[in-house]
Amino acid sequence: MQRFVNITGVKSKLIIVIFAFVAFAVVLSRGIKADDVLSWDKSGYYLYLPATIIYQDLTDYQFYRTKGKENNLTGGEENYGLRKLPNGKSLNKYPVGVAVMQLPFFLIAHGYASGSPDYLADGYVYPYIVAVVVSNIFWVVAGLIFLRSFLRIYFPENAVFLTLLAIAFGTNLYYYTAYDQGMSHPYSFFLFAAVLWLTEKYYNNFKLRHLLLLGLTLGLITITRPVNLLVILIPLFWKVHDLESLKARFLFLLNNSRKILLAGFLFFLVICIQLSYWKFVTGNWIYYSYENERFLFNDPEIINGLFSYKKGWFIYTPIAFLSFIGLIFLWKQYPKFIPALVLFFSLMIYVVFCWSMWFYGGSFGCRPLIETLPFVAIPLAAVCCYAFWVRNYFIKISLVTLIVLLVGLNLFQSYQYSINIIHWDSMTKEYYWRVFGKQEINHEELKQYLRN
Repeated sequence: MQRFVNITGVKSKLIIVIFAFVAFAVVLSRGIKADDVLSWDKSGYYLYLPATIIYQDLTDYQFYRTKGKENNLTGGEENYGLRKLPNGKSLNKYPVGVAVMQLPFFLIAHGYASGSPDYLADGYVYPYIVAVVVSNIFWVVAGLIFLRSFLRIYFPENAVFLTLLAIAFGTNLYYYTAYDQGMSHPYSFFLFAAVLWLTEKYYNNFKLRHLLLLGLTLGLITITRPVNLLVILIPLFWKVHDLESLKARFLFLLNNSRKILLAGFLFFLVICIQLSYWKFVTGNWIYYSYENERFLFNDPEIINGLFSYKKGWFIYTPIAFLSFIGLIFLWKQYPKFIPALVLFFSLMIYVVFCWSMWFYGGSFGCRPLIETLPFVAIPLAAVCCYAFWVRNYFIKISLVTLIVLLVGLNLFQSYQYSINIIHWDSMTKEYYWRVFGKQEINHEELKQYLRN
């Protein structure tokens, strides 16, 4: 076993390289098509780019109706994601952050398409679709790099190796990188990993650039998925573990208020992108674009959200459950991490499952918690670290075997979901176990076990 530890100890970065290679391989094997990459919600996230740069149309989106129909992006629903306002304008309900992060890749694609006789530079031909796919994989890989950099500060390489293996290949981050690009969650995964890394860097050396970058990152998080601003609890309470450290943190923030205000100004500049769009279209700086969709704070679906066969986080991402057990081991190794993580996860899980559609429509597992995986990785690394520290080879072998099995399960179930064996929103316990491990099923025979 010691030999295995030494081999993995020098190669944790290979997990990221292999992940990128596998993601691209899966994409190429399946083909890159507009009706996959820019379908449904993803069409709305992306819409800002062609609307602004190609068509100069942020109030009507006539081109969206045409291109959507041509490419079958929303199943014939021409106005999907658009809200018709009393002033006659149409509002894109989706936040602008994903488009901001896709922008550099879009510009490269647009430049190529504009100069090529083979493509019409309309925002929806092959180069643009490739740009979305590449941007998705790029930001996830960047997030894994940030995560690895943080983990190596506190944990040995063998623990980092297993943790990265589990997060990259053992969670639905893999599905939303290799199979289904363009949703907001992979981009948010990068942003959360950046917050973790920048927070650690700032409290270690107090360099202004890290604080300013943190302000920019929090701004991007807000305009990508506003509810994710809850992640601000991490930098606010990082390593605050008792009353004395809480007082010290308050005084620190007070004494550095000018620097924090400067970071806050950068945060405000970023969110002005979203505010300006709302002002331009609606006449109001702040506008709730989701209309009847809302949070039901008095009726959370936490048990269903975590344990149901419909979309339960712990059912379809059991690595997350192992990580929560790891909080015990993290408390023994780095107790200062516990309060911030517990506070963040308590509020994040509560708010996420207060959404009126708590299962978040069509998805593989619980997609709104993908962004939290950088923080899931910390107690998971503590479990791995403990297993390699103890002199019990049974524990070492058991943990490695468990993680490998969970990774294999996630890889296979990602494939099952991609070929419609795992249903997109109507899973039940009976159906789950009847299709478990199967590559082919009789859909007509099994549809009686599905439930809306």
